[in-house]
Amino acid sequence: MSELPDLDESVLERLRKIGGDEFPGELIGLFLEHAPKKIDEALAGEQNGDLEAVERAVHALKSSAGNIGANALMELAGQIEQLAEEQKGASIPPLLRELEEAFSRLRSRLEMISKGGE
Repeated sequence: MSELPDLDESVLERLRKIGGDEFPGELIGLFLEHAPKKIDEALAGEQNGDLEAVERAVHALKSSAGNIGANALMELAGQIEQLAEEQKGASIPPLLRELEEAFSRLRSRLEMISKGGE
């Protein structure tokens, strides 16, 4: 994976310009609610050998991560999505662990932003 920032602050600034000061926090709040569910769905799919479930879950995660500028998470989700689509299940587990770690690193920063802090 190329070294992308966990969070592209310029995306948040664009969101502020589009929807006002509260908008980025609202989107981040939705992401923080949505992302853990999608990660859990991807992990469950991987455990059950259901690559379609993995693909669906990480596709949704990729899209929502991109909306808030979570570039590293978006790229990882995209890699996993591609592997699932190509039926390369053996390559997916380590990337799912990396995805969990990336979300964990990002979570506290996002929680601060969603509560109005920078």
